[in-house]
Amino acid sequence: MSSKKKKQQPKAFKDRQNSGRTTRAVQVKQPKPWGMIITFSVVGVVALGLIGAAAFVVWDRGQPPSGITSFYEPYGSYQEVQTAISDGEVTEEDLDSPWVVEQNHVDAAEDWDGTMPTYDLDPPAGGNHLSQWQTCTGIVYDAPVENGNAVHSLEHGAVWLTYDPEALSEDEIASLSDKIEGRDYSFMSPYPGQSSAVSLQAWGTQYQTDDPSDSTIDEYLNFAIQNSDNLAEMNATCSGGVSTTTADTAPTGG
Repeated sequence: MSSKKKKQQPKAFKDRQNSGRTTRAVQVKQPKPWGMIITFSVVGVVALGLIGAAAFVVWDRGQPPSGITSFYEPYGSYQEVQTAISDGEVTEEDLDSPWVVEQNHVDAAEDWDGTMPTYDLDPPAGGNHLSQWQTCTGIVYDAPVENGNAVHSLEHGAVWLTYDPEALSEDEIASLSDKIEGRDYSFMSPYPGQSSAVSLQAWGTQYQTDDPSDSTIDEYLNFAIQNSDNLAEMNATCSGGVSTTTADTAPTGG
């Protein structure tokens, strides 16, 4: 018996058959990069936290500490007062404390006779003053300074910390000195006979306390130093002024 041979298909026909088949790709499931996801999530949270903290600092610095006296009322700041005057809403004479916008150099007047400026407020927190400022680069003076020079420093955006030497111990004075020494746009000096143990002045504002450890002292320094809302003279320096005190040769205007 003869066996029938299986008829073989031509190669071209097989190729056509194979070409019609769809080859299904095998997908390999990749694990999620949890490490990178967690890392970016943490970075995002930290970034948002920093932005929020920065916004809070900016907002908080604009809020005056409780208990300070503002001489701009009924306005909120030096800038608001100047805007009101420019808009004709009020005149300098109408202000409760017109000296907040008085910024003349008394010793520059042709008829100046050498008399130092006097102030309604003691220690003063603004007003006409001498043409030279008291150096206010974080200096602690060991004797009183001339009011007219100190007020010029306030115009530059500095804070002047004064104290009654009869009301504080040496340790308390040293503790206050630590807050000022080396801090630009601040200076400190004794002011015998002032109405409180400690007084802080910036242009148009003041804070007084009998407690040298009062936390508001630091708050006031942070609030008032170079506060743009109350900056009576923009881009003014604290270096290069006079560094004399009333214990030295009497300070002059220039």
